[in-house]
Amino acid sequence: MNSSSQPVWRSLLYVPAHVPRFVEKAATSAADALILDLEDSVPFACKRDARDGLAAAVPRLRAAGRDVLVRANGPLDLLVPDLRAAVQAGVHGIVLPKVRGGSHVEAIDELLASLEDEAGAAPGSTRVVAIIETPRAFQAMDRIARASPRVVAMMLGGADFALNCESGTGADVLRVPKQLLIIAARAAGILPLGLLGGLDELRDLDAFERIARASAAFGYAGATCIHPSQVDALNRAFRPDDDAVRDARAVLAAYDDARASGRGALRIDGRMVDAAGVAQATRVLARDAAVRARAR
Repeated sequence: MNSSSQPVWRSLLYVPAHVPRFVEKAATSAADALILDLEDSVPFACKRDARDGLAAAVPRLRAAGRDVLVRANGPLDLLVPDLRAAVQAGVHGIVLPKVRGGSHVEAIDELLASLEDEAGAAPGSTRVVAIIETPRAFQAMDRIARASPRVVAMMLGGADFALNCESGTGADVLRVPKQLLIIAARAAGILPLGLLGGLDELRDLDAFERIARASAAFGYAGATCIHPSQVDALNRAFRPDDDAVRDARAVLAAYDDARASGRGALRIDGRMVDAAGVAQATRVLARDAAVRARAR
């Protein structure tokens, strides 16, 4: 997947699909994407109601200008009706928990194709965000990321991954797995989503934003969150700030001037800028333009 076809998902807000007031509030959120959750936040007794509610909720949230995803349940007896309801409702994508490997994604791809045909949806229109939660899936990340053109993003389910590794859940413990996921996702041309720390910090939003900015510097493209108050922090963290945009414009202007003058060396504010620096400046401006286009 090339960068021009990647979605701009700085913030993805989880919304318990069985709570109508949360779904209604989500329509006013500034999140780039909303994840209607049918899995962890929904008690078993409420799963059918949550699934049935997608038919009304998804079109309403799409009309508010948000990309709408559904996090399905993992077990097959719940997964199949979850996917059918989500595709029938017109979701942009599926967040797929507990991915087991590339063949698992291939099977989901085949099922989604059938469901799209059944619903009259455009073939391939339902994207997949794969959640890596086990050591076995972690070892298969490269294949998972390339298993289907539908796979647009990948993230590490930190708590479950740590549980299955019999490790702690601290940021230091999970830093290496998260960095390897970023590398695997970028190598496959898909989005790495996540945070270096946890996403449950609600008392100190400044600390949450610092974690988000560090995560962006690490290579993440965006992150999920569990409360509307966290959305603005993610939106700021995962876009170039004004200083970065000004600097990128200065680099490209100096580069154009150097080329026009027949000079190979490029010096800006006392520092040398090489080809990688020019490419980085181009990327910053492209990201800024994509975020602005999203806002429009």
